[in-house]
Amino acid sequence: MGDTIPALTMTEDAMLQVDETLDIAAPPEAVFAAWDDAAGLAAFLTGVRSVHAETLERMRWRVDIAGIDPVFYAVLLERLPGERLLWTSVDAITHHGLVDLAPLPCGGTRMTVRLAWTPRPLRPDEPVGIDLDELTVRCDLQRLKRRIESAHARDAQAAAPAAA
Repeated sequence: MGDTIPALTMTEDAMLQVDETLDIAAPPEAVFAAWDDAAGLAAFLTGVRSVHAETLERMRWRVDIAGIDPVFYAVLLERLPGERLLWTSVDAITHHGLVDLAPLPCGGTRMTVRLAWTPRPLRPDEPVGIDLDELTVRCDLQRLKRRIESAHARDAQAAAPAAA
């Protein structure tokens, strides 16, 4: 796994790029599984209606985000289980995502995420959709953290031997 986040190609009019690092009380494999499940992304990403993995490397996104086409395609550029996911929209402009995971000595994970959306100007006749902002994306990532930690705690409790 690299020590730095790779630069993503962005246009100068990029409206939103969020870089966030969170420590999560779950192993890297559990955090990776949450991101690797394309269908589950809509459960925590605001404005994302669905993501369908058409192949191992191509995803169809359906979104309700201002200035983003309601359907676009993304390709997976890098997938290192337990370590990293990197994807970009097919047009290499609309959306980029990166998730870097590093194990912590306590058994948890340091998750570093970069999400970038580049909206185009709205046409007068199109619905507005959700205006994403940095706070919304950061709240989405906090919601994901809570979901992963809750699931991990339940799994750990279920796997623990019953007290005699």
